[in-house]
Formats: sequence, structure tokens, C-alpha cells
Amino acid sequence: MTTEAPPRSTLTTEETPMATLNRRPVSTRRELAEASGLSITTLERLYRERDENGHPEPAGTIDRELVWYSADWRKWHAGHTNVEKLESRDQLAERTGLGRSTLELLWRQKDENGHIEPKKVVSGVMYWSSKEWDAWYAGYKANQDWRTEIDYSGNADDEITLSQAARVLNMEPTSITKYPVRPPRHWPDPVREETTDSGRTKRWYRRGDIWKYGELRERGGGRPAGSAAAAGRRYPYDGDPRLDLARAAIKSSPEATNADLAGQLAREHDGSAGTWSHIVASARQNPED
Repeated sequence: MTTEAPPRSTLTTEETPMATLNRRPVSTRRELAEASGLSITTLERLYRERDENGHPEPAGTIDRELVWYSADWRKWHAGHTNVEKLESRDQLAERTGLGRSTLELLWRQKDENGHIEPKKVVSGVMYWSSKEWDAWYAGYKANQDWRTEIDYSGNADDEITLSQAARVLNMEPTSITKYPVRPPRHWPDPVREETTDSGRTKRWYRRGDIWKYGELRERGGGRPAGSAAAAGRRYPYDGDPRLDLARAAIKSSPEATNADLAGQLAREHDGSAGTWSHIVASARQNPED
């Protein structure tokens, strides 16, 4: 409820230049701007965003101008601008050795990589918790070592859900929930969609298309060293004689699962079943030329 106060002229003297409400000093937005050095526009924005930043509500009005308890506002502003134990992008760059352009790119790709939100934004500068940012970046880096982590089990034509696709890519399901609406490069279209009773859209993808995305997805702005393309291969195990063995096994037993064929080939030709599983998956996805 708005509290009306007597005109400012009856509340101020040369000895006490600040108006009061409920016997407490108050300030208008103009006076807060003069005291803090912030612009009126900035103060208006901070007030509009009070549900997010905790800006205090007005104490009332004087001469139809909103006023705030001066001490309460100063206390809030001191906390709002306190960035102790937080780091700006420039500070992150200095501490981690990453280039500012790299940090900016990571932030722009936040929908794809799950970049954490800043703890504070002060005068347009974002600040992150050092501990939380380090934890996020460690997870992000771990996810970049993807080539040996793609799960090639199953058949290329299997239809899988988005959460299953995440497991194929060895990623957290929550990290790719936005891919259907904001797809990264090479992300495939679903093979079918269905609207649930709750109104949500459920999508299915071809497993082979998810494998292909895993092989083509970019890392740090370019394709990673060791990828099939970088090695002059058209696809995983291209030119490897074991691929022909896997193709022959598939042709002999087309109904067998990848796991069964991998176990058979491991017994007959040595090597681990896990490696043979990757080779069989590539053989299914890339039939003989």
C-alpha cells in the first residue's frame, strides 16, 4: 500500500537535508542516482528486475515520487555489487589461460554444452562462481573425449528416444533436451514424432543417424584430431581388414545382434568384444562399396 507523506519542504531542513518516512531517511530514484553514480535508466531496470535481484520495494511516495529507505537500499546495493569469490570472463581467462574468444564461444553455445548461468550480472558484466564454473568445465572437457565413448551397440536402423540417444553419445540426457528445437550442426531429424496426452512431443531417432552425428559433431570450432575425416577415412575403420570380416559375418547372420557378432568375431579373430562391437556397427552402417 502506498504511504503518503507530507511535502518534502516540511520534512527537510538545512541540518537534515534528507526526507523521512516513519522517522527513517528515504531517497528518491534521482537521489539514489546521485549518491550511487548509476543512471536513472539503470536504476529503473534494477527495479523492474527486483523479482530476480532482490531490489527492495519502495517505502512509499513523497510528492508522488517513489522513495526507498536509504539505509535498506544501500545495504541491498552493496550486496548486489559484491563480487567477492566470483570471477568475470576476463578473470576466468586470466586464471585458466583460455582465450576470451573461447569463453565467449562456450557461452554462446550454452544450449548445447550446458554452460552454467552467471551468479551475478553487475553493470552488464557477468560473474560466475569459480568453484561451480570449474566443475562445469571439467565435465565439459570430459564430454569432449567422445570418440572412444560412443556406444555402437544395437542396430543402425533401431528407433531410439532422445534420452536413449544421449546414452549412445555418453552424455547426460538433460544436456541434449534442447537439441530438437535448437539443433547443433549435424543433428539429425527425428524419424517420427508423437504427441503425448500431456501435450508433449516425443521423438524417435534412427540409431545410425545418432552415430553419424557423434562422428561429425564439432569440437572447439573444428573437427577433432583423430576423427575419421582427419585420418583420411570416410567412416570409422575404413580400410581396416577387420571391417570386411565384420561385413562377412553380418551377411552370414543378418538377424544376429551386434553383441552376438562381436563375441563371435572376438573368439575367431582375437581382440576384445568391445572393439569388435564398434567394427560391426560401422560395417552395418557402411555396407560394402
